[in-house]
Amino acid sequence: MTRRVPVLLGTLVLGLSAVYALMRPSRSAQEPSTASRRPLSCRFSAGEELAFHLRASSSARASETDSPQQLDLDATLWWRVLEERSTGGWVMAASLSDVRLLEGGSAESDPARRAALEAPFLLQVDRDCRFRDFAFDPSSDAEARRQLQGMLQAAEVILPPLRRAQWVSRHRDSLGAFDATYSLAASASDEAPAFTRRHGQYIASSLPMLPPQLGGRMRVDVLSSEAQGTLDARSRWVGQLGTREHLRVWMGGKLLSDVSSSVDLERLDGARGAPAALAQLDSGRFTWGSAPAGARSSSPELPPPPEPALAALTLDGALADFSSRLGAGTQGVHEATDRLASYLSVHPEVIPDLVARMRGGSQPEKLHSVLFLALEKTGTLAAESGLASALTDRGLSTQDRARAAAALQDIPRPSERTARSLIDQARANRSDPEERQVADASLLALGALSHRVDAKQPEVSRLAHDELDMRLRGARGTEELAVALDAIGNSGDERFADSLRTQAQDASPLVRAHAAQALRRMESGTSEPLLVDWLGQEQDARVRRSIADTLAEQVREEARPASPAVLTAATARLSSETDVRTRAALISLLGSAANTDASARLALVQQFHRETVPDLQVLIGRYVRAEELR
Repeated sequence: MTRRVPVLLGTLVLGLSAVYALMRPSRSAQEPSTASRRPLSCRFSAGEELAFHLRASSSARASETDSPQQLDLDATLWWRVLEERSTGGWVMAASLSDVRLLEGGSAESDPARRAALEAPFLLQVDRDCRFRDFAFDPSSDAEARRQLQGMLQAAEVILPPLRRAQWVSRHRDSLGAFDATYSLAASASDEAPAFTRRHGQYIASSLPMLPPQLGGRMRVDVLSSEAQGTLDARSRWVGQLGTREHLRVWMGGKLLSDVSSSVDLERLDGARGAPAALAQLDSGRFTWGSAPAGARSSSPELPPPPEPALAALTLDGALADFSSRLGAGTQGVHEATDRLASYLSVHPEVIPDLVARMRGGSQPEKLHSVLFLALEKTGTLAAESGLASALTDRGLSTQDRARAAAALQDIPRPSERTARSLIDQARANRSDPEERQVADASLLALGALSHRVDAKQPEVSRLAHDELDMRLRGARGTEELAVALDAIGNSGDERFADSLRTQAQDASPLVRAHAAQALRRMESGTSEPLLVDWLGQEQDARVRRSIADTLAEQVREEARPASPAVLTAATARLSSETDVRTRAALISLLGSAANTDASARLALVQQFHRETVPDLQVLIGRYVRAEELR
């Protein structure tokens, strides 16, 4: 997995309004006594307009002793149904109007921020009411996209393929995946059924993975949660919904954020005055996915020059300004690191002092990850030199040196010098456990750097390739081999395809599993034939899981149905597969083509009737209509 640690941490903090919650599942409820009740589903008509009063609130703090930072939003949410797709579901144009923002108890006066939140976007709603995907104008504000998608994901409702008094649906947000248990009220009517939603623990394997020295996987503790709502009488999503959540996000033993949030929605029947832009929308200019396609491959911009007052500060003053802005609402980390990066870009002489302060402990440990993010964003040669120096500085903690490696992989303008800094550290003395951890983090970062610059800076990619090739050939033992394979997976370098074919035959299941994961970023035309043939022969469940996950990830990333060869292999494997997670990946592969491929749909129907895990039955219900599963 790519180690984009500083950027990842910032994104998670900014996206916490999208985080769901944990409650213990309720006791089993009775199934509806009347089987004739109509199924629960969403139904819309093209041209239909819907309006909701939306209120969202979040309160965040970085520790139990810090004062919470409050952000409140009040607006009208508009939907206009653009089209019903033959594959199932509808495309909606959506936007907010009359946005009011209150931050820290005072009204937010920035018109640009309100305008960004009021920009139209698209979403796809499935027949089970799931939000299948979001689309934004490539020029739209990234932070506004995160906030809008987060608020809607917090209000997502997923209905069962067959009407039940209680069901479980798999949700996914900016942190990971979890199961939510729904219960209909005992007196629920066909007109407007009332329901509650209880959230299960995040699935550990879906949470972001960090290098071991940064704590391994993220951890989310949910302290309280409740959600209650009613479905619309005409099956047009919900009539009203209220959610309340309190959670804590940890990085190892460090508290990253303590967040309380709420989202309230209420249908405004008969509302008029939808934004004119929704009726005149050019849907062709929108890009589906979590970020515009162009944004994924473009190089980050260097920070703008600092304002005169900021530029005049000493380092102490700049750090005080930085600390005061960190908790300032959902954009606190983004704005604080941008300002500090701007300051450092015109004060390169203070960068060694900043690193020395982290080494000496005068800067709190909880700030180190965001300080490294600011150094990454600075993008100057002095900042790169500071990060390279930190990478080799044994006076810093192992965790901080790994942060330096992750920052170097993502600096705005990497060069051969960047690659050589990572290569030198990747060759460190492996007999020292701490040096070995930093060396592994550096090799993983080198692979990710290679993937970033492959098209634009082939000389950097060539350096990375040669180092990864040497490490793969010279690896001693399964642990070293696994790290080398993970770095190759980060790079997506197709020149390693033949080497991975060899590793697919390794005697160690651990090595074979990492080899399967290492194919994930390669072109499907290169990796798919190997993975398809391998899936039908592999005897180890962990390795089959890696193969199926890699195929499913490629299908998701390329936003396409699985190929006929993959569908054939998935169908052949699914009926006898014993591993639950592998079955889930195989189901998603078949589901990607279920709307257009009758054999894939039939395989899912057959699996639904023999499946023993309720969650996987729910997953199948996402791809096959309820009437076909009876």
